[in-house]
Amino acid sequence: MAEFSKIRASLVGAALLVVCSLARPAHASSDYPPALAAALDKYAPKTDGTSYCVPLCTACHKTTQGGPGNTNVFGATLERSDIGLVPGDASRVDPAIAKWAAIMPAIDSDGDGVSDIDEIMAGDSPSVAGPAGDGQFCPDTTYGCGAHIATRPPTDGLSLIPIAFVAAGLFAARRRKRKH
Repeated sequence: MAEFSKIRASLVGAALLVVCSLARPAHASSDYPPALAAALDKYAPKTDGTSYCVPLCTACHKTTQGGPGNTNVFGATLERSDIGLVPGDASRVDPAIAKWAAIMPAIDSDGDGVSDIDEIMAGDSPSVAGPAGDGQFCPDTTYGCGAHIATRPPTDGLSLIPIAFVAAGLFAARRRKRKH
C-alpha cells in the first residue's frame, strides 16, 4: 500500500510539472489600460476636471485579447516610432502619451475629421470613424451580475496535453490498484 502511495505521489508530481511547463503566456497585460488612463489624465486632462475611465483593451486593439499584431489604427498610431509606445513594456505608455499629447491636434487615426484627443475626451473611439465609434473608448459593457471581460480559455490542442497526462496517470494508478 505504501508503494502505491509513492507511485500516486510521483504521478501527481509529474502531472503538476507537465501542467506548469505547458502554461501559455498571457496575450494581454492588465497594466496597459490603467497606465493609459493615468497618462491621459496627466497629459490631456479633460476640460470638465473629471478623470478618464480605464478603457478596455479595445482602446488600442482590435479585440479584448490584445497582443502584438492585433492593434487597431489608434494603437498603431501609438506604436509609431516617433511616439514610442513599445509592445510588452507598460512603462512606455506614459512617455508615449506625453509625446502623442504634444502633437495631438494633428492626429486623426481613424480619418473621420475629428482628432484623436477630441474623440477620447468625448468618450469616443479614435479607431472607429463616425457614429459607430461614439461612446466606444470606454464602453460600459457588462453581462449578467457584474460580469467583466476576460480572455477566453485556449482552444488549441496544446491545452489538452496536460489533461491527457493527468488522465493517463490516474488510469495507470487505478489499474495498478486493481492488480494489487
